[in-house]
Amino acid sequence: MSLVGKNLFFDKDINVLFWTDVLGGQIFKLDLNNNMINVCRILGEKTISFVVPIKGKRDQFIVGAGKRLLQITWDGVHTIGQIQKVLGELQNNGARFNQFKVDKQGRLFFGTMINEEQGDVVDHNKRIGALYRFTMQEGIVLLKDSVGMGNGIVWNNQFNKMYFVDSFDTNIIEFDYDLKTGNIHNQNIFVDFKGQVDGKKTFFTGMTIDQQDNIFVTVFGDGKIVKFNTKTKKMEQEIKFNNLNVKQLTGVEFGGKNLDTLYVTSAAYGLHGQQQQYPSGFLMKVGNMGTKGTDMYKFDMN
Repeated sequence: MSLVGKNLFFDKDINVLFWTDVLGGQIFKLDLNNNMINVCRILGEKTISFVVPIKGKRDQFIVGAGKRLLQITWDGVHTIGQIQKVLGELQNNGARFNQFKVDKQGRLFFGTMINEEQGDVVDHNKRIGALYRFTMQEGIVLLKDSVGMGNGIVWNNQFNKMYFVDSFDTNIIEFDYDLKTGNIHNQNIFVDFKGQVDGKKTFFTGMTIDQQDNIFVTVFGDGKIVKFNTKTKKMEQEIKFNNLNVKQLTGVEFGGKNLDTLYVTSAAYGLHGQQQQYPSGFLMKVGNMGTKGTDMYKFDMN
């Protein structure tokens, strides 16, 4: 179980799913070949927001830990991961890493948010988060500031559009995307749920995209995944978790050998420490989706 499960990464090369318990400071690995789960911690790190494998290195990962970006070694079995190097650090002392995604070129993108130690994480007067890009050559590059809670990130199949969720807003943002440089421009609202989510108790969180460029986004507080067609900008489906009574959904990605199963993370604790009932905090899956997800990319150190 996770306090706040988040940031799924499906490694298709080995049929393994990774995710983190953000506030529990844990990294999870689910081997879909045998359904075995391994868990590790990094000594001294209380918050682990995301973990992403490094391209070409079986046992090395990039980790967002609090405000530090770490390169770690973990064999996938032992309970402790070892820090190899600090690759970067957020300059805003009140913010921490939250959501991530890697583009086709192996560049790391991530959103940040206010650190829980600073107070109410859904205080809309405190937009101290941002959207960043990271490469070994550039370091941490600011792409968008004044973000409340940086969450879901995806690109379409043509890689000329990037979509981003700031959970303080009731919308999904669309940018024109330059695959060559990794730059974004021409920000527009892709879909707006104003009046349907309140932004403090119910809001968009994690996001993924299928091979037909349909976006799937989790709705924290309302226990559902919403599917949007990027061509028509219309909502086409709601996948509700009413039977499980899990309200606090945090992330979603496709996985499995055929990329046709949705894996979903959830939180066992609310925004202000309220404990949620079982099976909140557990990993869930939705099969028989009738569609397939897109490849996830590993971070490129070169």
